[in-house]
Amino acid sequence: MRTASEDLLGVRTITADGSDVYLRVTSSPVDLEIRWLRDGDFRVAGSPVLFPAGDRSRRRIGANFPAGTAFSLAVVGAEPGWTGVVDWNVYS
Repeated sequence: MRTASEDLLGVRTITADGSDVYLRVTSSPVDLEIRWLRDGDFRVAGSPVLFPAGDRSRRRIGANFPAGTAFSLAVVGAEPGWTGVVDWNVYS
């Protein structure tokens, strides 16, 4: 499993075929809706996943990615100051 807590909107690459992507928002003053994008392309994106303010649960935002997929995260709507942890190349 690869984990990153810095540069949450940066591009990452899936290296394990069939893996999932998870996000845990550790701090946000407002509710967030976050989705994955294929290398910054809004035409190929997942459905927004709701992260209520104050809820620090880890949520799956994408599943069964093929190896070599480059993805990033996007905040739907306004992007306030928030922090979190991204896990990718995960099977559970």
